[in-house]
Amino acid sequence: MRYITACIAGLSLSGAALSSTYTLSSGGSMNLQGSLQSLLVGSLIGDWDELENPDGTRTLPGVWGGSGNNAIPLELTITIGFGGDSDPTGPLEFTIDPKISLATVDGLAWNMLPETILPATLTSTVLYETFRTIAPDSLYPGGIPVEIPVGEASVTEASIIQIGPALGTATPTDGQPGAFDILIPVPATLSLLIDGGALGELPMELPIVLTLDGVYQPGAATDVLTMTAEVSFDEGGDLPGEPLPTIPLEMPTIIPPGDETAGLLLDLTPTSIAAQIDITSNLVATHPHGLPADVNGDGVVNTDDLLAVLGAWGPCSPPCPEDINGDGVVNVNDLLDLIGVWSA
Repeated sequence: MRYITACIAGLSLSGAALSSTYTLSSGGSMNLQGSLQSLLVGSLIGDWDELENPDGTRTLPGVWGGSGNNAIPLELTITIGFGGDSDPTGPLEFTIDPKISLATVDGLAWNMLPETILPATLTSTVLYETFRTIAPDSLYPGGIPVEIPVGEASVTEASIIQIGPALGTATPTDGQPGAFDILIPVPATLSLLIDGGALGELPMELPIVLTLDGVYQPGAATDVLTMTAEVSFDEGGDLPGEPLPTIPLEMPTIIPPGDETAGLLLDLTPTSIAAQIDITSNLVATHPHGLPADVNGDGVVNTDDLLAVLGAWGPCSPPCPEDINGDGVVNVNDLLDLIGVWSA
């Protein structure tokens, strides 16, 4: 009976494309690994203010400095590395047309971190020109990269949203009548929200291609997509140059060394970013549709449903549960569909 069911399911598929909304099942596994490296340009300046902070730090350019409170040019490279596992949620509209070996996806919208926050490591390296400070007095030799504390980070939100048509292939699966191997590249946007600690929230949007590779298996009550979903992204580019909020920074004295810190203000503007992202996952998406041949709705397909189909033989206008395939007439095709899912 299983073989007959699968064959009839396959014959039914051959008539027209089937389109349904599938939802990711719980228990899937998605691993997200990545790093973001951003170059920021800006300046350091002492937090001295003649009226509001007259005892604050002043910055002076060069070894001997000058007068006043001067901005010291710098470049800052920030690297954020993150990774971890999650159980994504969300829908996709899946259509299969076996007549032309075509499978498509539309409306894919997945939340990658529904109940998870990914830890991240945040490192930064600053390159500045030589300068001195007053209050406290110290010399900061320039020209050498220096690591500075920025704080902890985490990825608090991550999503994949389809942004264009996704067409792929549907090939009959060997040894599984009615099943099809699918391979579909999905153009999408990967959106990340990173809590950068002192740097604030850092939203990121990256264009990606999500490759869905798996098997479509129709069922009497539920159709199933079992698939891997993978992304590999390694690109860089310029940023629009929106300045970040000013960051207060306590910088330890260097020459002479000591326990004092200089109170500085750090102004930065991101100018470019490079991203490397790898996503691997094993997912299951389901489309429950009940038993269309369960004419009387008692949860089984049996003699009662068979008698109902025979009793409604001929043209049948909706609503007509006896018209199992929905072609407007109750005939031998509906009878075959009923027999194919016989359950009692």
